[in-house]
Amino acid sequence: MIQQTTLRLAVAAVLFQLSVSTFAAETDFQVGFGRKKITPTESLWMSGYAGRRQGSTGVLDDLYAQAVAIRDRSGTRALLLRIDVCTLHDATITQICELIKQRTGLMRREMLVNVSHSHSGPAVDELYHYPMTTTHREKLAAYMERLKALCADAAADALNDLQPAVLEFGTGEANFFHNRRGLDANGRYTGMLANPDNHADRDVPVLRISNPDGSVRGVVFGVACHNVTLGANYEFSGDYAGQTRIQLEQEIPHALFVTGCGADANPHRGANGHELVRQHGVTLAKEVKRVMAQPMKSVRGPLKTVFRYVDLPLVTFSSRADVEQMRRGPFADFGNVNKLLAILDRGAQLSATYSAPFAVWQFGNDLTLVGLPEETVSEYVPLLNNAVGKRTLWTAGYCNDVSSYLPTVRIMDQGGYETRGFIADTQAGWYAREAEKTLVEAVAQMVDEVDREVADHSKPTPVETFAEWGFEPDLPHSGLKAIGDVPRGERGLRFDGDSYLEGPPVALPEVETKGLTMAAWIKPDLAGMQGNRMIVCQWANAIGSDRFGLSLNNGKPSLGVGDGVTGEQGFTCGQTLSAERWTFVAATWEPSTRRYSVYIDGKLTSTTGMQTGSGINTASKTTLKIGAQATPNNPRNFIGLIDDVWIGNALNPAAIEKLYESRSK
Repeated sequence: MIQQTTLRLAVAAVLFQLSVSTFAAETDFQVGFGRKKITPTESLWMSGYAGRRQGSTGVLDDLYAQAVAIRDRSGTRALLLRIDVCTLHDATITQICELIKQRTGLMRREMLVNVSHSHSGPAVDELYHYPMTTTHREKLAAYMERLKALCADAAADALNDLQPAVLEFGTGEANFFHNRRGLDANGRYTGMLANPDNHADRDVPVLRISNPDGSVRGVVFGVACHNVTLGANYEFSGDYAGQTRIQLEQEIPHALFVTGCGADANPHRGANGHELVRQHGVTLAKEVKRVMAQPMKSVRGPLKTVFRYVDLPLVTFSSRADVEQMRRGPFADFGNVNKLLAILDRGAQLSATYSAPFAVWQFGNDLTLVGLPEETVSEYVPLLNNAVGKRTLWTAGYCNDVSSYLPTVRIMDQGGYETRGFIADTQAGWYAREAEKTLVEAVAQMVDEVDREVADHSKPTPVETFAEWGFEPDLPHSGLKAIGDVPRGERGLRFDGDSYLEGPPVALPEVETKGLTMAAWIKPDLAGMQGNRMIVCQWANAIGSDRFGLSLNNGKPSLGVGDGVTGEQGFTCGQTLSAERWTFVAATWEPSTRRYSVYIDGKLTSTTGMQTGSGINTASKTTLKIGAQATPNNPRNFIGLIDDVWIGNALNPAAIEKLYESRSK
């Protein structure tokens, strides 16, 4: 036992030696699935083709929003949401992610959104792009609001479905599509023609998700090709991606398609679109199952995610005449030219950059998933493979924002359809040549960042002590004021439901960046397992005074923080303690993710519950209390024994285990 003689409020840094944390879980991950059918129930204008002149007339196959949630042993969570629509802009995706955050507590960096880019779906985020009637526009706007809610529902279902899982990865090959950029003898674009000499990304990434007993729960797979087999039809469909899901889910509970960098690739097409789309689905499903039947690479933790907006350079202009010249240049697009001229007519400046969202997920040292924005051409796959070094890299396009084509420098020089720029109603025109270099460098930096996080994962967080208290026989209350009768127990002090210890406010230096950990040894009586029993807190049931609290909520460890503005934010873990037994309870609030975690005897608990920590009220002057909240008429007093309370910065799992070992009795 580490004896403490007083409440120490000075900051003390202790660097633990390197150690590898061990976990009770049998697998590195827990995975959950969720889905909602998003097929419109009425005729809506469809996306992908300007030649359509009416709304939809039927349904070939249903559209879905599907989610897969992943949680590693350290409590890191991530959500992949894929949606059967053609385009979604950053603003709309941000709204969806905010709804998911409200439901689940996930932060934006923990979410990756991919659209299937089916040209047989509703024209979401394109209310003014097509010549639809006012009635169709109103119906489409209402559908978009329903879509956002359904996406949040799918995400919440996935987080509620977390179960132990084994992840494995493999790669297949697809040949049912072709590069669609025809070139003349001089290397100039001639039209959408099959070009076997141009680059196409033919990889089929396959992530198998199995139960610990080996039975398959789901698969996430992808291919780099437009979903346009059906052409300008009037039936809702997921195209070949939807047909592949149908084929796979005859044997596998969940199959999620992720669109790759296929902006310059089209599937083989013909007069019988219905038969061809089914054939492409059968072909791709067979390849996914073939990969899954072969030995696959184990994918282990930890899971680290990073999300960042990158300012990609745009074509700039020195005069209005330069903008008008674009009508005759390789980037010719009347819509973009007219849009930029309208901006100049308003006296506004043209944008020099576009802030595009990027995501990178790193699974230990086994798999790197990169989510690129926009309609990304296939040449970015080898460019990134070369930039990030030897690793298993899965590069997806159509992630987090689909507002424009994103060509490489080589394709810009060739000209043509994929250089037409921003189709969406934004302030942007065309990506500049420098965008390629900026993109590659940004992704390489993000990969380096998650690599460092993985490497540092097993290193215990350096410890800073904000306050601590431990029983000392010669000074039982260790400098704190005893309220009521707080006698010595066989270890620590006994709290009878009316008594508690009180001390001055705790200083929390830079808590908004360092986070918070609360820890204590406790032995609750049976009576202490009923209701909310506060272990340690600086809490007053008043928004401006609330700060933090660690308690037992009907026997389950519960923690919360108060930001001084919105009141208490917190969660209760799903594991109930045993009465009449000493247990080391630690809880953390991590500022970068706003995530709560609870550890029992040095191990992360099996559930993380809702994650809604918005911040900590550093201005609170409420006194520290051990054994009670001590709020008038709502004391929440502890019943049982408490010893060795520690308050400090947010610790990672390795540091929590070290803290437990150092304070074990």
